[in-house]
Amino acid sequence: MALFLPAILIVVVDQITKYLFWSNGQNYVIIDGFLNITLVKNAGAAFGMFQGGRAFFIGASVIAAVLITYLGMKLPREERARRIWLGFILGGAVGNLIDRARFGEVVDFLQIGFQGHYWPVFNVADIGVTVGASMLILYALMPHRAGRPTVADSAAAAPPAPAAEVASEDATPHV
Repeated sequence: MALFLPAILIVVVDQITKYLFWSNGQNYVIIDGFLNITLVKNAGAAFGMFQGGRAFFIGASVIAAVLITYLGMKLPREERARRIWLGFILGGAVGNLIDRARFGEVVDFLQIGFQGHYWPVFNVADIGVTVGASMLILYALMPHRAGRPTVADSAAAAPPAPAAEVASEDATPHV
């Protein structure tokens, strides 16, 4: 459930927001100079790269969704956080897969920027993939997790260094 619930939520919110903004057909300034609703269709990959590879992107999305589902199902139940973050990625992959299958391209509408410099337009599915992948990376970099010793744990488990021998006057041989 920790894998599929986040995925379903991402897909539902992604598809509803795409429908609402695209059916309205208008661009909006939400926060001047920072957040806009800018309607764009993207036939390529992330940030508009590799335009026109519909069949490739559909195939890659299906393979990714199957692989993510397999990996998420193989995780032990105790790995709830990792299942949730994989669910975010799965939801994002499926959300954009739906667009590619229906329209041949992905519907994007969110644009953020600062002082006239804007990030490429994206959608809720992209947020799911980005947040999920970022959290998995952070999770992997955490210094201590159950079952994974830290450097401090390793140092504590190491045998103590030999004590320095203390020379005393009594230890000197008499001639």
